[in-house]
This record gives sequence, structure tokens and C-alpha cells, in this order.
Amino acid sequence: MAKLTTRTETAAPGAAAVVSADSSDFHESLPRLTKKVFTDLAIWMTGLGLLMGIVFPFFVMAFGVPSKYVLSAKFFFATIGAGLVVGATNHFLSRAVVGSRLRFMCLKMSKVESILRDTTMADDGAACTPETCMITVDSDDELGDAAASFNRLVEALAESQRASQVAGNFATTLASHLELTPLVEAALNVLHGAGDHSASALCILRDGELVTVASSGIAEPDGLADSELVERSYRTLDTVRVDLPSDIQLDGGIVQFRPRTVVAFPVHIRLVPIGVVVLASTAPIADHQDLLIQQLLPNFAVALNNALSHERLQRVAAIDSLTGLYNRRFGLERLSQEFSRSVRSGEPLGVVLFDIDHFKSVNDNYGHQVGDDVLKSIAENVKSALREGDTLMRYGGEEFLAVLPGAGETDLRTVGERMRRIVESSVVLESSSEVRVTISLGGVSFPSADVADLDDLIRKADAALYNAKTTGRNRLTLVEA
Repeated sequence: MAKLTTRTETAAPGAAAVVSADSSDFHESLPRLTKKVFTDLAIWMTGLGLLMGIVFPFFVMAFGVPSKYVLSAKFFFATIGAGLVVGATNHFLSRAVVGSRLRFMCLKMSKVESILRDTTMADDGAACTPETCMITVDSDDELGDAAASFNRLVEALAESQRASQVAGNFATTLASHLELTPLVEAALNVLHGAGDHSASALCILRDGELVTVASSGIAEPDGLADSELVERSYRTLDTVRVDLPSDIQLDGGIVQFRPRTVVAFPVHIRLVPIGVVVLASTAPIADHQDLLIQQLLPNFAVALNNALSHERLQRVAAIDSLTGLYNRRFGLERLSQEFSRSVRSGEPLGVVLFDIDHFKSVNDNYGHQVGDDVLKSIAENVKSALREGDTLMRYGGEEFLAVLPGAGETDLRTVGERMRRIVESSVVLESSSEVRVTISLGGVSFPSADVADLDDLIRKADAALYNAKTTGRNRLTLVEA
């Protein structure tokens, strides 16, 4: 069974234990004579050779050699000289074997220092690699341990360098976007690559429910927000991690591959939840990768909150407060975009301008509140008559304008008639009375109609609307090609 765990981390998880030692903890077997280790070694080896040369004649006598042969100045000088030669040879060998390894390690350290300095100054993201900075561990002793420790230090420095680079790129990414969609896509791309993840998604709270606003590699993005993984992380503000054995497949089809690890990271500001980032990988996600993501998320939370606030402000500025439709300013921006696209591609574009017949009498007879109810009813009903991708705006007062991308004359007539009939059959109840209204519509399709520019397109639709009203109302009139 998959293991579902919740973690609130306050320290770097999985970090190796660090053993610190100061000079008082370091045990020296021999006293220091100079400030150079190999000079001390030479003195001690020379002293040892001298001592062995003095002791050796007496050692030989213990094995029965007559004293007349060993207790002579010549023999003493010979043994002392041999001891000094042995001491000098040992010193040479120690410098050749140990000293060369230490010099090589010093060269590697200098290279690492140079790379780190150059990387810091140039900010080019260069880092040590096993080929350029690490030392081959080829001995099972203290020197091998020192080389292994050096390699671990290089790995830690490289990881730190990479984390710093990722954080810098992430900060640049967040500062480059204010709109929600490009911000989320760019941020997820950075988070996705920060730990070599295979899938990613962001779920946020919108209109009171969690929804998926961006995803990559997710099998069913729409259902991800309803999963226990996301709901639990959002509710508890804890990182929720699912680690799966290689022979277990995750239920629910969250991702398009067989994951080893799926992690949900809560995004919040001052413990107020905003959303949940979901990352999945085909390999186990290391603890330091989790930690890096958690370090990036606070800045992302601020940027995401700003983007959501911006989106809400944009929505308020774009929406007519009464009908919930685009207002004239933003509706005409959308029409301008569609008209430019139609000019470039040659695809048709339909426009229907309509208003409510005798709307003044509704206000006069029933009051402005009922008039507002009629406007809202028409907006709702006409929207239901439009196709997917069509746009309806409140053009002004009781006038509305529908933008129909890809609509030729036939489509324009079909949709326009559907709009007219649905309004004609609708009823607004006022006390014991039924308020019924009709609309008159004028339509034009570009490029079938001869249109000079966007303003001319609207003028022709307005002229067709005027023709519909003067010829009986409750009808659709199209501009003839």
C-alpha cells in the first residue's frame, strides 16, 4: 500500500551529521617543533635514526656478538650513519607518497575556489563536476577518508550553487509576470526542473472550490483538485508526500506514468491557504529537493497572490456589474482582437447588435428594478443561445453586442434567430404579472460584407439594427453581401 505522510519540516531533512572539532579536541601524539608538518617529520625521523644508530650496537651484543667488534667508534659511526640514512629515506618517501597526495588535493581545492569565485562574479551557473573537481578515492585509510570528505564537500557546494541559481532564476521569473496564466506556467516550469520532476500542477481556490489552473504530465488535471492528496495539503497546510514501491501503482490516475514519489506542497500567506503545488517523479524525490521547493514557495505565494488580486481587479474592471457580461470597453477590445485575426486569416467573423424593443415602457410601467431584472434575464438567456467561443457584451443601456468568430452569413442567421426566439419566449415575473419583451437584431459578417475597418463593421451592424426596428421590430436583419 502507498504510504501517505505529512511533514512539517523545520530543518534540512536528510542532512548528514556534522562532526565539529576544535583544536582542544584534536589529539596530537607528538609535540609540534615547528610550524611545518614535514619539517617536524624530518626532525623526528632524523632523531629516530640517530637513536637507532646509538642503540643498535648494544642490541647486537644482546645476540652474542663480541663487544670488541661493536663497541668501537667506527661501528658506532656506521650504525648512526645508517640510522640517519634510513630516517632521511623515510622522510623522502613520506613526502613522495603523502605529500604528493596532499599537494594534489590542494590543487583541487584551489580549482574549486577559482570556479566558485568565477561563478559568483559572472553569475553564469558554472559549477564543479565530478570530472573537474572531485578526487578519485583509491586508498582505504585516512587519506582516502580525506578524499571522500573533499568529494562530499564539492557535492554540497555544487548543490548549494545549483540551489542559488534556481532561486535566482525563480525570482527573475516571478518578477517578469503579473498575469496569472504566464506566471503560473513559468513558475511551474522552474519548480518542475528544480528537482528533475516528471509532472507538476497547481491547484488554487477559485469561486469557493479548488481547481487546477496549470499542469504538465498530469493524466486528469480536472480531477486532481478533488484528490485526497491536494485536499489534505490545502486543509492542513502541511507537505503531503506519497512514496510508492516500484511494484505499486497509484490509484486514481493522477499522472501519466508510474510514479515513485508524489508530493503536495501547500502555498499560503500567513497561514491563509492559496493553493497547492503537486510534483511527481519516476524516481524517489530526495529530501534536499523537497527543501529547495519549500524555500522557493514563499516568494511564489506572494507573486501568486498578487496575480490573483490583479486578475480579480481586471475582472471587476471588465465585467458589467448588472448583467455579468463584458462591459463595452473590454468587449470592444475582444472584438478588435477577433477582427484583426479575421483580417489576417481570412476566417469569417460575425457581429450581432441588438436592443430591447420598447424597453422604456417596461421601466415606466414596472419600475427600474423590473427593468434591471429584464436586462439580467436577457443577458442570461442570450448567452445560452450562443456557441462556445462567442462573446456577449453590454454595449450600452439596453443594447448588447455579440461577437461570433468563424460565423458566416448562414451561421449568423442561425444564431441570431436562436437569440431572438429565446428572448421572445422568456418571461420575467413581477408580482402577479408576466413581463415579456422582444429584441431587434442587426447582423453583419466579415469579409462577406464590404467592411473598411472595425468602426465600419459596427456601423453596418447598427444600420442593420435600425432597419430591423423600422420594419416591425422583433426581427433579425443582416447586411447583404
